[in-house]
Amino acid sequence: MWLALPLTLTFGLGIGSPAVATASPPSDRGRVNAEVNAEAEVELGDLPSPEDLPDILPEVTAESSPPPQAKSKSDKHEPDEDEPDEDEPDEDEPDDSPSAAEPPPPEPKVAAPKIKKLKKPKWIKHTILPGERLDDIATRYDVRTGSLIRWNKLDERRPQLFAGRDLAVYTKHIPPPQQKLIYTVKSGDTWNKIASAHHVDVDLLRLRWNSKVPRKFKAGQELVIWVDPLNNPDLLRDADETRTKASAGTSAKSASVSSSSTASAASVSAARLPLVKIKTGSVSVGKPNRGKLVNALALPENKVLYTIRKPDECFGSSHTLHNLQLAIANFRRATGFSGELVIGAISKRGGGRLKPHSSHQSGRDVDVRLPVKSASGSSDNIDDVDWDATWALIQALISTGEVQYIFLSTSRQKRLYKAAKKAGASKDMLERTIQYPSSSGTNNGIVRNASGHTAHFHVRFSCAANETRCESY
Repeated sequence: MWLALPLTLTFGLGIGSPAVATASPPSDRGRVNAEVNAEAEVELGDLPSPEDLPDILPEVTAESSPPPQAKSKSDKHEPDEDEPDEDEPDEDEPDDSPSAAEPPPPEPKVAAPKIKKLKKPKWIKHTILPGERLDDIATRYDVRTGSLIRWNKLDERRPQLFAGRDLAVYTKHIPPPQQKLIYTVKSGDTWNKIASAHHVDVDLLRLRWNSKVPRKFKAGQELVIWVDPLNNPDLLRDADETRTKASAGTSAKSASVSSSSTASAASVSAARLPLVKIKTGSVSVGKPNRGKLVNALALPENKVLYTIRKPDECFGSSHTLHNLQLAIANFRRATGFSGELVIGAISKRGGGRLKPHSSHQSGRDVDVRLPVKSASGSSDNIDDVDWDATWALIQALISTGEVQYIFLSTSRQKRLYKAAKKAGASKDMLERTIQYPSSSGTNNGIVRNASGHTAHFHVRFSCAANETRCESY
């Protein structure tokens, strides 16, 4: 059965206007209120909220999915979640004969991805991908489009889909999650070649996932690719390998980014980099310079990834903390960087004014010290800074798709610009990412000038889809 990938082609639901996922969330996501009988028609009642359902989310990648959320224990109508026992192949009996030579143990293999078939349907949560349509989601979970509309109380004529929104789905058919890759174009690549290598439709690749990329791209251009593991079983071949970058002629394994701090690269890349679970519920309210933090969460300790400078100033929204930790993990996996990364101010508990900062009030702003080449170096000394690592870290942050701005003094941007060119960044990528060499007042690019930001850069994450009272300037 063909599983639908994210699309943005318009279509008719047969009941109203086209329903296509867009990037801009509506002002009111609403709450889901319906109860589903697995054997009969759906009746409106006490349908669990998508926020209370188990996730069907990709593994650690640079995507903008929200952190996993716990299932509600108060849902009295949740169906039996018992799953059928999957048949496991019997392992070969060892040959106890003394004359038989013992063969070397086979290398462990990752099981091929497959669709889970449950004995009874259960509630799960689906997070909408960019450009995804209701009929794509219905096909993927083997349910009716009309059922999706009823379960989630969507408007029949204008369902208002947007990337990142969660939908409740009641199904026995659970496919493996799709994976987001960031692919860097190589010399000689074409749209067709890249699409063929990743087993995706060329129109999806060019028109839906990378609509802002010129038709005639250049080497160094970054592309977003959504890959279905059922079509790319090699994607899960090595659970410890990075999957944020791939080459058109290979499987979806990551190509390492060069860095001057690779003395311990082997040990770092080989080690498993743990992600500490980020609880849900911490929400950003208001503007970065006039806001607050509701149900504030502290950035958890994770010494393998980063060091927290002042714990009492490291409270943030769930969305911010999740994407920050994810980006740092992807950065370390991709580069093998083993140096210290210091996290400075985010927000105080509850948000509000955090002196001497004018922003850092709503849990979306994060200060990160510039990584240095050696432990004896100082971020204040421009020559001690590891600019190759800095560029790779900024790329990892931007690749989450959830970074609004990064602030860094123009005097430091010049070094960052050189490191990006050295790493093979295209002219288009440089213009979209770094303000330099344009003047500080032009406000070009994601990385922009801010006075005083010479030893650290300041990341501002975007509002999450569920943060309806979060605002930008």
